Amino acid sequence: MPKVYDQEIKLRAMELWVEGISGPKIVDQINVEFSSDVKVPTLYVWAKQYNWNEQKNLARTEAMERIKESEGQRFARVQTEHLTEYEGMRHKAGAALGVLQFDRAFDAAKVLDLSIQGERKVMEGMINLQFVQSVLNILVEEVSDQVVIQRIATKLKSLVAQE
Repeated sequence: MPKVYDQEIKLRAMELWVEGISGPKIVDQINVEFSSDVKVPTLYVWAKQYNWNEQKNLARTEAMERIKESEGQRFARVQTEHLTEYEGMRHKAGAALGVLQFDRAFDAAKVLDLSIQGERKVMEGMINLQFVQSVLNILVEEVSDQVVIQRIATKLKSLVAQE
């Protein structure tokens, strides 16, 4: 008669499986945590029986979507804030040029020029961000190794942060 294991053991094993930990390491950890005697073949039977690979793929996809969305949303918000600030500067400088509220017309022209340059830089950043998001989408769709995807996501985050 096959041995019956507690559902808590199976759930913990599935969590570790979804995290991408190898079968033998999962068995070692489960046996230590629960003082049990789960064997590697038993783990693989559970994985097949309960479709853990499907759960793993779903978790990986959801995690990448959250990373992509959260980073994309943050960068889009910052870009929008910068664009708004530069637009405000440009409008103020443009209005000031008409009534010369600056001490010198040169100062108003300088602010106007700086604000236009700033708007251009922000717009370029938005284009670059869209490119990075497109690349990230391709990677999420094509790469199936969760560890590799996590390393790529980390490197892309640091790259975008540097820019």
